[in-house]
Amino acid sequence: MFKQYVDNEQFNLQINRFINDEFADNPIVQEDLKEIIPQLKDTESWYAAWHNKAKEREEEQQWLIASTYYQAAEFYLQTNDPRNQIVYEKYRETFYKGYTDFEYESYEVPYENSFLPVVKLITPGAKKDLLFFAGFDSYMEEMVKIAHFLKGIDYNIYIFDGPGQGTALRNGLTLVHSWEKPVSAILDYFNIKKASAIGVSLGGYLVMRAAAFEKRLDKVVAFDIFYSFMDSLRIRMPYDQMTKIEQLLDSNQSEIINHQFTSMMAKSLDLNWKINKGFENTGTKTPFELLKAFQKYNMGSIMPLINQDVLLLAGENDQYVPSSRLPEIANGLVNASSVKSVLFDKDSGGDQHCQAGRRELGFNEIKEFLNN
Repeated sequence: MFKQYVDNEQFNLQINRFINDEFADNPIVQEDLKEIIPQLKDTESWYAAWHNKAKEREEEQQWLIASTYYQAAEFYLQTNDPRNQIVYEKYRETFYKGYTDFEYESYEVPYENSFLPVVKLITPGAKKDLLFFAGFDSYMEEMVKIAHFLKGIDYNIYIFDGPGQGTALRNGLTLVHSWEKPVSAILDYFNIKKASAIGVSLGGYLVMRAAAFEKRLDKVVAFDIFYSFMDSLRIRMPYDQMTKIEQLLDSNQSEIINHQFTSMMAKSLDLNWKINKGFENTGTKTPFELLKAFQKYNMGSIMPLINQDVLLLAGENDQYVPSSRLPEIANGLVNASSVKSVLFDKDSGGDQHCQAGRRELGFNEIKEFLNN
């Protein structure tokens, strides 16, 4: 169940995201949280608290706990921080030391001047294929970890870092809205004629974009919906303020926008993180350039192109995506073979972004959808 650990909304979401799905009943983790939570005052204390505990648990060979703590420690570190790459490597190293849920194979799929890292989770005797990827701030190892919710389905599962994600980003591939390109590269490499796909968080847009142009996809899941990148800014800003920013964008008032966002970022940890993470993922240098890039991530023009079976998931209290987008997307999928929409309310416990804290609720709907 989603828990209220701290007052900071984003800190609270990330703690639930990293901890509650895997370790809600783990006595070691619950004792660690009693020490960690009181220390979380700002991004530097966040790093120190999680990193110190990660080292302790690594020394005890509690690999998956250590990995989770390293992932949390890395979350707010900026790209130019020398600790960033070190902690990222520790996160991945400890994760694979402890991972046992599936037999798996690792690949490097050529892509542009680099490669896409892929982990294939093997289901013995499976006859179907499933692509599974994340979004704005996650790594494929996080998807590998939560894939245990999918055990028992008749699919081999291909999990990958696309451009702008994880190792692909660190190897120079920045985020693209045209997600059919990495999806096609994966399908081509493995000679897959038909596959289903799940996109998590921003992946809820990316998977729909891929489905619009890559017709080897037959079933697509937005876990959760993600209509527009601008929504994730608008949802935490006064309506008039965001409207004015979009007007300034349309008239290319770069200096005004850069000044406004520099001022706002100094006052908001959440906005500061979103913008700096955006710089890292997209390779842009200023808020104006980033927002121009963000405008490309929009469902409006691609919805009529989607003709697959579609599952749309949403949480009524998602802090990044307004749940009001759910009927808008469902109604816009005029050519889809079928559309199923599920809105999780607060009573269900699945009302947060990607059902953080009750992830199994989303996966239960996904398994039913894939099995039909």
